Amino acid sequence: MSHRLRAGFTLVELLVVIAIIGVLVGLLLPAVQAAREAARRMSCSNNLKQIGLAIHNYADSNKERFPVGTMAHDPANTGSGWPWNAGPWRKGSELVKLLPFVEQNNVFEQIDFSLDVESQFPALGYAGTSGTKMSVYICPSDGTTGNKLSGAHQFYNYAKSMGNQLMPGQYGCNQYPDANGDPTILGGRMYVAGGTGHGSTNTPNSISGVFSRFIWSAKFADITDGTSNTILFGEIIPSCGDHHRGGWYSSNALWTATTGPINFNTCGWQGVADNQQTAAPCNDYRNWQTSQAFKSQHPGGAQFVLCDGSVRFIPETVDYTTYQKLGGRNDGQPLQMP
Repeated sequence: MSHRLRAGFTLVELLVVIAIIGVLVGLLLPAVQAAREAARRMSCSNNLKQIGLAIHNYADSNKERFPVGTMAHDPANTGSGWPWNAGPWRKGSELVKLLPFVEQNNVFEQIDFSLDVESQFPALGYAGTSGTKMSVYICPSDGTTGNKLSGAHQFYNYAKSMGNQLMPGQYGCNQYPDANGDPTILGGRMYVAGGTGHGSTNTPNSISGVFSRFIWSAKFADITDGTSNTILFGEIIPSCGDHHRGGWYSSNALWTATTGPINFNTCGWQGVADNQQTAAPCNDYRNWQTSQAFKSQHPGGAQFVLCDGSVRFIPETVDYTTYQKLGGRNDGQPLQMP
C-alpha cells in the first residue's frame, strides 16, 4: 500500500500568517478610526448647522433677536436677584427656546413657562446620564470626557458665544503664553467692549459677542462686523467647565467666551469634591477664564457655527488675536479668516 502525505501548515508558517494579519490590521486600524472620526465630525457639523438655522428661524419669529436664557418678562428682571436664582425665575437656556426649531416641539409644548422651567425636565425624562438625550445637542465624537457628569446634569456639546469677554480667573491664573512664547493676558480684552466680568450683564455695550451670561442677546443689526465674521455657537466638553456641567437646559451653563484658547486643557476633573483643587492654576476646571471656553474631542481644534449659519473648523493653533476678532461682533478690526 502506498501512503500520500497530506499537505498542511507548519507551526512556523501559521505564526507567520498571524503576524502578517496583525501587521495589516495595525496598518488599517488608524485609517478606519480616521474614517469613523470624519463621519462623527460631519454629524457634529450638521448639528451645529441645524442650531444655526434654528437661531435664524427663531430670530425671524422674535423681532430679529436671538434667543435668551430667561424670558424678557421674567419677574427676576424687576428684582435684585440673578435670573436663574431659584423657583419661577429659572426659564431655561437658549437651547430650551430653540426646541420648536430643531423638531422638538413635542418636548417644548410640555413645558409650563410660568413655572420653574428647569425643574420640569427630570419629569420629562431629561435628567442625568441615564436620561433621554437630546441628540441634536450632542456631538458623537465626545463619548468619554464629556460624560463625566453627576446629579441631574444633562449631556450636551454646544454653547453660546459671549466673544472676547473679560473673564477674571482664580488660583493665580493670569496669563497664558501664545505659540511664540509671549504672554497673552486672558483676563483682559482686546479691541472690543466686553468689559463686564464673565458677561454678567444685560448692557449690550458691555458684551463682546452675541449673547450675555444673563438675558441679553443680539439682533442681526448689532453684528456690525458681519455675520460671516462672528461666532454664534461652538463646541464644548461639559465636564471641563465648572458651569458647563449644569446641562443643556440650565440658564447658567451655556455662557462661553473666546478668551480662553481653543481646547485649553481643563479636563482633569475626576468627580472629586468641588472644594478640592485638582490641577495647575490655569488648568483647574473651576477657573472660568480657561474652563468656560470652547473645546472639542476633534484632534487639532473645534467646530463653530457663525452668525451667517456657516460652520467652520477653527484650529487650536489659530492666532489668538484673530480668534478674539471672531468672537467680537463689533470690534471694527480687519479680519483674515483662519
